[in-house]
Amino acid sequence: MSISSITTSVLSSLGNNTGSIIPIATKDLIQNQVLVAEYAKKGGKYDAFEKFVEENGTSAVWLGGLPLIKKIFDKTVYKLAGVSSDVDIKKLREGASDSISFAANKLKEQQAAGKAGKTAAEQLKALGDVASRSNLAKGLFVGKFAVATALTMFALTKIIMYKQKHTKEQAEQSVRLKVLQEHILKQNVQKTEVYKMFMNAYNGDSAKSKEGNGVAFKGIGNALSAFMYNPILNQMILDGGITGLRTKTARPGERRDVLVKEAFEIAFLYPLAVPIQKGFDKLFGKMFGKDTGLDYAVLASERFKNALGDGSMKDALSDLAKNVDIEKLGSNAAVDKQVLNFIYDNPDNPIVKFLKDIGDVATVKETVGKKFGLFNIKQATDEIDSLAHIDTGAVQGSIKKLMKMVNDMDTKGAASNMDKALNYLKGAQKAKGFSIVAAIAFGIWAMGILQTNVVLKLREKLTGSTENEAITNLEKEIRHQMAFEGKGGLSGSQRTIA
Repeated sequence: MSISSITTSVLSSLGNNTGSIIPIATKDLIQNQVLVAEYAKKGGKYDAFEKFVEENGTSAVWLGGLPLIKKIFDKTVYKLAGVSSDVDIKKLREGASDSISFAANKLKEQQAAGKAGKTAAEQLKALGDVASRSNLAKGLFVGKFAVATALTMFALTKIIMYKQKHTKEQAEQSVRLKVLQEHILKQNVQKTEVYKMFMNAYNGDSAKSKEGNGVAFKGIGNALSAFMYNPILNQMILDGGITGLRTKTARPGERRDVLVKEAFEIAFLYPLAVPIQKGFDKLFGKMFGKDTGLDYAVLASERFKNALGDGSMKDALSDLAKNVDIEKLGSNAAVDKQVLNFIYDNPDNPIVKFLKDIGDVATVKETVGKKFGLFNIKQATDEIDSLAHIDTGAVQGSIKKLMKMVNDMDTKGAASNMDKALNYLKGAQKAKGFSIVAAIAFGIWAMGILQTNVVLKLREKLTGSTENEAITNLEKEIRHQMAFEGKGGLSGSQRTIA
């Protein structure tokens, strides 16, 4: 495999916007370690371990555990119910243009015309099973979601409980050692002549002083113990989101940290994700003088290059624009049906092939071998997967992006010239590649460094320290509890340490 093909594969995966976990997993893996390193430098000795366990554990559960649970559910419960989990539940939505009946009718038309794909019969059976048991299919979908969410929340709860328990044990051991050292130091000081002279000077009211101090100290100790008591783990809920779970399980003193972190997470994953990527697309597109609206995988596709170079894509777009009101696509049922029929009836049209390459029109995947003798290696075919749902709104967006690029190429004389088209796409690939890497790097910086330092600065401003307030309060609580253990507690510590 050449370096070029490896680069194409990596950047295509990182820039995949069709639901692949590769971009998320890559960003999370790097981001988590950057975050841990920042807390190790500035957050205190327990912070880095806690963040390592929680962040990497969460990533493993969400990226690995959740899909695995769903896959097991598909292979067991769905199979026993005799319903295919491959049929997209959106096909059952009332008023859906790409409904089960529409997909089934198109498959029957293809069979009658002798143009049906290899899996048409299997797809028809799966669609029929779901159509005849639509309520069961909906119930199974909801059940799968509920089970997967509950088990995932349970796993995350265990991760958080583990890191909190580990920190408490380590803090308790550390505090006991410090108290023992202070006790030994105090005993040594009391034996000195200077200490005896100092105590004799104030011996007159020593009894009263001892009684008053004892009551005051005990009151403060009980108050702090009550304040530091953590009831949150008993109030956990399993059906909340990760933000709710982390907030609910946060120890007193660290909820602010959790809320700030989760606010960053939500902002950069959802409302800011698309604008950031678009911003980098425009930046590098302007630098290279190319349109960067399309996915990297499409820009690298040979058949896409050929369709642009020989002018067939430009002609196909021109014909589509004459017959279809693209602006109404996704919001008008009649236009939606028109385009869906066009997709099914013209599988070799350059636009349909483009929609397949970009992932808006799912295709059947066939097993071509096994990896390590265990895992199936699947390869996409050109046969439309009728069990999947075609989102006409997404189709509209992709066609508009395609039109924009072709218009940009046309103004530069590259839309119908193979050499110029290839040169244009080569530059567009570079620009898109830089954009993808820049967006991921920005996300890692925002979550790993910016977010972490905002949390640490807030800690310092409000508490005077960059250490986790919950952990420092825990150490104080342990120290106060030990103060009432008396000599037995200290001797117990001494025996443990010895």
